[in-house]
Amino acid sequence: MIRSFFAASMATAALLMPVTAAVVVAAPVAIAAPAAPSPGELQGKLQAALNGSSAELESGDGSSIVVVGQRISQIPGYSWDVSGPVTVEGDVLSATLNSRLGDYSFPIPLTWKNIGGTWKLSQESQDTLVSYATMAW
Repeated sequence: MIRSFFAASMATAALLMPVTAAVVVAAPVAIAAPAAPSPGELQGKLQAALNGSSAELESGDGSSIVVVGQRISQIPGYSWDVSGPVTVEGDVLSATLNSRLGDYSFPIPLTWKNIGGTWKLSQESQDTLVSYATMAW
């Protein structure tokens, strides 16, 4: 009888003891932003987009930006380049497109977004360039 009382007491004590359980919470894996490209590399990425490379665009649709490339090829004396400083804030990279015609120069701020580890011209910048290219003269 003492044995069964002792066993029952131990079982009750085991049930009443606080249970500690380890809870493992997995934090999302952060994908590091790719290294900031140089202005020359951004110029190459922009030229590829102007040639219709959808892979260089956040939108994934190169059909509208091809108009920009076609328009600038029709303007005698027009030139452009991408310059720094190249800045990165989180998943957004900024640089400047220098648009020139003769003595006239017009800087256009552009942004690229880190999408899947690749810097892609942002939809906003794509829309800005298309709006300039399709303005009535």
